[in-house]
Formats: sequence, C-alpha cells, structure tokens
Amino acid sequence: MTQLLFMIRHQLKLMLQNRAAIFATISVPLLLTYFFSFSADDSQQREVYVADADQSVFSGQFMKMIQTAGHVKVTKVTEDVLKTKVNHQDISFGLLIGSHFEETLFSRDELNVSFIQNEEKGDAVLTEQLIAQQAGTLKKIVRDAKVMSRTLHSDGKQSASDLLKDIQDRSAVTVDRHHVYAGGQAAGRLIGFLVMFIWFVAVQSLRSFIDEQENHTYARLLSTPVSYTAYAISKFAAAYLFGLLHIIVILAAGKFMLHIRFADHVLAAGAVLAACSFALTSVTMAVIPFMKSQKQFTSLASVFIAVTGLLGGAFFTLDSAPEYMRTLSLFTPEKWAIGAFQNNGGSSTQIAPLSLFLAAGAVFLALSLYLISRNMKKHG
Repeated sequence: MTQLLFMIRHQLKLMLQNRAAIFATISVPLLLTYFFSFSADDSQQREVYVADADQSVFSGQFMKMIQTAGHVKVTKVTEDVLKTKVNHQDISFGLLIGSHFEETLFSRDELNVSFIQNEEKGDAVLTEQLIAQQAGTLKKIVRDAKVMSRTLHSDGKQSASDLLKDIQDRSAVTVDRHHVYAGGQAAGRLIGFLVMFIWFVAVQSLRSFIDEQENHTYARLLSTPVSYTAYAISKFAAAYLFGLLHIIVILAAGKFMLHIRFADHVLAAGAVLAACSFALTSVTMAVIPFMKSQKQFTSLASVFIAVTGLLGGAFFTLDSAPEYMRTLSLFTPEKWAIGAFQNNGGSSTQIAPLSLFLAAGAVFLALSLYLISRNMKKHG
C-alpha cells in the first residue's frame, strides 16, 4: 500500500510539471464560457422579427418575455414578410409563433414555435437560445398555474395570465444583470466545457502508456519487481486526482470570477462531477490498449471529445435541437453532467447521472485491468 501511494505521488508530480498545459486546461473552459454566455450580453441590442399567427394573450406575453430577457427588440411582421426577409438574407433568422401556440402551451405537446432561417449563423445562435429558454420558462409558468388553479378551483388560463402579468411587472422584481446567469445558461456552459476538458486531462495524463510501448520501455517495466498492475493503477489514480484538482479550480474560478451559482445542492452536484471524472478516466484507460500510436490516440480522442461536446450541449442548449440530436445527446457525458446541475429540485435529481457515471467507471476500469493483464501474458 505504501509503495502504491508513493507511485501515485510520483505520477502526480510528473503531471504537475507541465504548467503550460495545466494553465490551458483550466483557463480555456472559463474563457469559452465567458465568450458563449457573457460577451453577447454586452453587445448592442439585437432585433428579432416575429410573426404571430396565434394572436393570443399568451403569445403576446411570450414576446414580452423575449424582449425583457435581454437586449432584444421584438418587431412584429406577417409570416410572408418574415419569410421574404429571411430568403433575401435581410435577417439571419425569424421567429414564427404558430396558430396553435396557446393550445400547445396548455398541453403536453411541444410549443408551436419555430425558427425560419436559410442556414445556421453564429450571430443568431445565442438569440435563438434565449428565445428557447423563454419558451421553456413560459411553459413551466403555465404548468404551475394549472396546478394552483386546480387547488383553488379557478380558471387555469386566467390564473396563468394573472401570474404572467405579475411576473412582467417591473416593480415586482429587480434583476442584477451581472448575476442573471447564476445557475442557468452560464452554469450549463461551464459544466459542459469542464467535462470536455476533464476528458482532455485524462487523455494527456494516460498517454504515457502508449509512450512506453513506442519507446520500448514496456518490457523493462514488466521485468521490475514492482507489479505492473499496481503501476497502472497508480497512473489511473493520479490521473483521476489530477482531474479532480481541475474540477475544484475551475468551479471555484467560475463562482468567484464569473459569479456563477452551479447548484443548490453542492455536495450532490460535486459528487456527480467526481463520478464523471472517474468514468471518463476509466473509459480513456480502457481504450488505450487498442491504440497503435500516441498520434492516433490523441487525434481520435480530440475529435471524439469535440463531437460529444457538440452533441451534449456544451456549445449550445438542446432545447430547440432536433429530436434525433437530443436522442444522441443521451450517449454523451456532457448531457448528463449538465442535466445534474440544471435539475436542482433536490439531491435525488442527481442520483441517475451519479449512478450512471459510477457504473460506467467501474465497468471500464475492470475492462482496462483485464486488457492490461492480457497484454502482460502476451509479453510474458
């Protein structure tokens, strides 16, 4: 046991020597979060063209919510004018509120709203995300109003309308725009980028396994008195602890530098990230025996991590994403980690992602140790 702890300490020392890489893996997630979540808020007022085919009280409230949520000016036009402007590329996108908007608002169906655009443009992505978030907020308000109306035996639509008017009353709430992202969009962004870069940390920490194969030191390591399995476990443990260090530093920087509140249940949410790091480190270690070179390992891992980040909601929210993309996101660690921080109804909401990460980590760790043992027999 003492020998194992000594090896873990030695591996950590080696990992901490690359200070430039440490600075990059800590600073880049913070910079990306600031760029995607905060910098757009400091830009000039954006204009959104909206075609309201529903013409209901609730579609009007929806447009008010969009307008007051950020630096957005809502301009009402007809559907034909909206499509013409998009087709002529006068605007990058437009919002169409369907004729059944109110009906879908009070049902379990998705809201009857859609974006009209020729192609996805970067300057419209953040505005689309803001609109999608307001749509989700409106749906939740109406759902809560329906629950209250059943309790009070009152009209559900009238209760929802009154509740929305109270929320829209400027004198009722004062919003500090410097803290408007607390626990919301910026938190999801940082968690998504954090998971991506924790995976990069695992890749960089464990690629020395491939170095040993390429430098022909693997055979010499097998001939030493130290068990190679214990040596591999020490590398895994050091990589995991190195990932935890990054998590702590990045979350602390996000809280005190970007003023982000991540979750109401810090311990449960922290346990989810620790389990996520365990799973990612295990997956990385299990993949290494199949890699032929360090170049192949690094390039494939980089592409795979970037793809999971895109599908998992690190770069943009999945609220308005196609159904197939939301289905694919369920196979990404970013999706589960972000979801654990968005669902702050209690520590029980973190049980599913926590269990998933722990189970995946245990399975892939066992697989990696089996593969290591098999390789040892081949070279024995």
